[in-house]
Amino acid sequence: MLPTMKQATGSKTPNPIHKVSIQLALDGHSFSTPLPAAAGEEPVEVELLTPKTMLVPAELFDEERGAELLAANGMAPSGDECVVCSDPAQKTVALMAVPAAALQPVTERFGERLFYTSPLLHAVATTTPVVWLCLRSGLLYVRVCDPALQLAEVIPAPDEADVLYFIERLSGSVELKHYALRAAGDDPRALMKLLGLLISEATCE
Repeated sequence: MLPTMKQATGSKTPNPIHKVSIQLALDGHSFSTPLPAAAGEEPVEVELLTPKTMLVPAELFDEERGAELLAANGMAPSGDECVVCSDPAQKTVALMAVPAAALQPVTERFGERLFYTSPLLHAVATTTPVVWLCLRSGLLYVRVCDPALQLAEVIPAPDEADVLYFIERLSGSVELKHYALRAAGDDPRALMKLLGLLISEATCE
């Protein structure tokens, strides 16, 4: 069974949520911030930054077939990876393959208090065509909306050439001149500057 997001419960005043990102790379993993103390009842949101991420509509999601779904999308988990997902009660579920060793510290410390999420789940509020790009730790998260979601994927992009190559590929299937760019991530202004000449309208989030 997949580890999933746990619904927070309590009073009308929500408890604070501790947020931690686990950044996955070829040479291991790291945490964006020191892990909070285990004491307390606050939920702990674990954002997983991994290229092995895909979105699945809730009506097609089957927690017993997570590895199979990832494999069908060219992201088969390796022997040391486990499959986790975001809240299956939402309209869209993020499936992620993650080294078990990367999750061990948070699962041991927080247990049922933690839940998983991904930048790929970012909701883009728009009534017009938009390309949302978020560059985080060498990963380019992409959502293309027109205004409904048309494309969502994660691209390894360790340098500017990789970002530009993907945009060139994207322009072969999407008329970017009709789309506004929304840039987010580690340095949205730099990303906006890099891509601003390629897309009609660029703004930072």
